[in-house]
Amino acid sequence: MKYKELMNFSIYEYDLKKFDNDWNNLRNLLKNHELDGIELLVNFEEVPDKIPADIINSVHLPSFMGWYRLWEDENFRVPEEIPDESVKYFYGGHSREEIVSNFCDCLVYASVLEPAYGVFHAAYTEIGTAFQNIQPYSDNEILEGTAEFLNEVASRFPGGEPPFEIYIENLWYPGLTFLDPDAALEFIDKLEFKKWKLLLDTGHLMNATCSCNEEENAIDKVLELLEKVDKKIIERIGSIHLHLSTSGDYQNEMKEPENYRTMTLDEKYSCIYELLKNVDQHRPFSSERCREIVDFISPEFVTHELPGMTAEEIEDNIRWQTKALRY
Repeated sequence: MKYKELMNFSIYEYDLKKFDNDWNNLRNLLKNHELDGIELLVNFEEVPDKIPADIINSVHLPSFMGWYRLWEDENFRVPEEIPDESVKYFYGGHSREEIVSNFCDCLVYASVLEPAYGVFHAAYTEIGTAFQNIQPYSDNEILEGTAEFLNEVASRFPGGEPPFEIYIENLWYPGLTFLDPDAALEFIDKLEFKKWKLLLDTGHLMNATCSCNEEENAIDKVLELLEKVDKKIIERIGSIHLHLSTSGDYQNEMKEPENYRTMTLDEKYSCIYELLKNVDQHRPFSSERCREIVDFISPEFVTHELPGMTAEEIEDNIRWQTKALRY
C-alpha cells in the first residue's frame, strides 16, 4: 500500500521565519522532495487565515502533559508558578471541565483545515517529575484516564464523534508506550467512539527502551517490540512519525539538575527543553532498513518529523531520510 509522506511544521511564526515568511517556499520544498503535505502543530487558538489549508494534511494537537493530575484528583490545584495564560499548555485547564472544553475548542478550530487526522499524546509528566526515572502514575492509570478523557470529548460532538479522526501517539513517559501489549489492548477496548487510530513514533519507542545507542540496534529493537504487539494494535496504527533517537546512554546517566527544585519556572523550563532535546533527538534515518518498520506497519501516512534550526537544515534532514526510506 502506498502511503502519503508528510513533513512536520508548526503554526508558530518562528517556523515560518525559517522560510522567509513565505508559504510558497514550503510548497517548493514539498514539490522538490515529492511530499504530499504537512502535519501542522496547532495551538488552542483559531487557525490564522493565512495558513494554506490545501497543503495541510493533518494536525498535531497541543500537548498538555500534566493533565492527569487534574483528571484524577479533584483537590489538585495548578501550581501558582504557572502563568494563567500558560495553564492550558501545561495542564489543559484548571479543572476536568476546562480540560475537556479547551480541547473541544481546539478540535473545532483545527477542523477548518479539514485534516485527515489530529495527533494526541497519550502520556503524562509534569515539571516536577520530568527528570524522574520512576513516575507517580503507571501506564495503565494514564491510559484509563486517556480513554475517559477522549470518550468525554467525543461525546460533546454530534453523533458522539470528533470532527476528524484522533490519532493517539506513543511517548516514553507513562501512557501509551507500546512496551506493554496488554496495556495497549485494554486501552483501545475502552474507547467508545469510532474515529480514532494509533500513531507509532519510532523515536519515542526507541526512547522508551532506554537501550538504543546506534541506528541498526535501534531498528532491530523497534521491530522486535512490534513483533510482540497484538495484530489488532498493528492494524489500528494509521500513521508513523519517522525519526531516529539513540539516546539510551544519555537517559541512563541523566540526573535532575542541582537546585532544580528552587529554580524559577523559566529556568526549569530551560532544563526540560535541554532534556527533551537530548532524549528525543529527531535525527534522520540513514539506514535503508528504516523501510522495514514502515513495511511492517503499512500505514496510511508517514511524517518525516525532522525539525531544524534553518530551512536548509530541515531540507537536508528530509533529503537524507527520504533517500533512506525510498532507496
